[in-house]
Amino acid sequence: MSREFKDIDFLVSSLKIFDDKKSHILITGAIKSGKSTLLNEFIKKYYNDCSIDGIITKLVITDKFRIELSRFNCDKKVVIGERKVGGMDFFDDVFLENSFNIMNDFKKDTQILLFDEIGNNELHLKDYSDKLISYFQEYRVFAVLKKVGNPIFENLDKIGSYKLFDLDKMYE
Repeated sequence: MSREFKDIDFLVSSLKIFDDKKSHILITGAIKSGKSTLLNEFIKKYYNDCSIDGIITKLVITDKFRIELSRFNCDKKVVIGERKVGGMDFFDDVFLENSFNIMNDFKKDTQILLFDEIGNNELHLKDYSDKLISYFQEYRVFAVLKKVGNPIFENLDKIGSYKLFDLDKMYE
């Protein structure tokens, strides 16, 4: 199956139609399908005046592959994983310490909590997954989700009202 590219304006408009202004927005899709780009452009266009906080994890490719963690709109980044022979080495302790520090500092007046991206590494970290799920009760959450092994998909019944926007369906 080949993909026909949909431009970002089309995708942002499609997500806007999908948004009911009260449900959690969950964006999923294949690797490199544009999930994070879509979420960033959607926020920029429709939620720029809102109080937003959250956690960003990002794959960075330089001389080696690494995964960085940062707080939304913050330049400070922490390496939480690096490529090794045969896969990625995920630094659970560094991830947990820094994630919990950010989470414990979320402001109560935050209107939207952003998680980009929630993936399969969080699944085996029960305390983190439990805390993450609890935020769906306190805040409106916008999240980018990996499709496979994701703790959110296993707990959809616990997160309240949500809209799941699957980018892969936009390319069918």
